[in-house]
Amino acid sequence: MAKHSTIIGDITRRTTIYRVFPRNRFFELFGEKKNALVWPTMWEDPFENFILRSPVRTAAGETGEFAFHEDVYGQCWTLKKRSDAMWRIYSPKTDAVRVRTTVGRLIDSLCAANKGVTNDSCFIGKVDYPPDFELKKFARTVFKDGLNAEAVARSLLKKRDAFEHEDEVRLIYFEGQNSKHGGGVYKYELNPHAVFDQFMIDPRMSYKDFCTFKDEIVARTGIDEARIKRSLLYKPPEGFVVEIP
Repeated sequence: MAKHSTIIGDITRRTTIYRVFPRNRFFELFGEKKNALVWPTMWEDPFENFILRSPVRTAAGETGEFAFHEDVYGQCWTLKKRSDAMWRIYSPKTDAVRVRTTVGRLIDSLCAANKGVTNDSCFIGKVDYPPDFELKKFARTVFKDGLNAEAVARSLLKKRDAFEHEDEVRLIYFEGQNSKHGGGVYKYELNPHAVFDQFMIDPRMSYKDFCTFKDEIVARTGIDEARIKRSLLYKPPEGFVVEIP
């Protein structure tokens, strides 16, 4: 496996995580059998990757910038099992599929794909959402033990508290071979049938369209239809009765 693989934060190998894939990306994942990580600079929040983007000042008073922006790739997942916000943000056409896996299976897939590669590092960690004053303190201390791969990964596990609702977990790969991947996208081989154990379709899709979409997924991917669910996020709870005294 890759030289380093580390789990950071209050999660374990057995922790369940989720990611919503738009329809075309979902079928691409199964067609290519490759998972895609991107440069953190491509994430939507303009304050993402804020530490690696910031000017650097050494103890000697020298200033500069980090030189390895293009060596780090990441992918965002969530701990949220039920979330209206996640569907609305990542499924704008109401036709996305949410996949489920565990922290262990996901990071193992990344490490296995880089077996025999030297100087690379694989991380997966829970994102924290501190207030701004704590972010500034973190920026001053994150590299106190040196500029190493784990410190870089930890710098990507902080986000402004305005995004706390996302409850993110991030898969992070530090490229150690000075390789450059087209368009800031790093893809690695992954068997989606082995890594993912449940597939859930957008709750806003009609039942008729859900059945059609499920049949298409089975035909194009070979997934057992028993593993394909329709989200019931908006279904009223059973036995819900309003009592009037």
